[in-house]
Amino acid sequence: MSESCEHDLEFIGDQKAEKGVNKYFRCRKCGDVFVHTDEENKTYRIPGVKD
Repeated sequence: MSESCEHDLEFIGDQKAEKGVNKYFRCRKCGDVFVHTDEENKTYRIPGVKD
């Protein structure tokens, strides 16, 4: 389902990293979590848990 989701992201927090800050977002629709890194300026997707 998450492959076709039009993500509705909510900010859930941040975490200090060695260089910069990682910001965490969760999709309200599919439950996927996105981590944006300041250091690499990249965003990683962690698939949500399916029941």
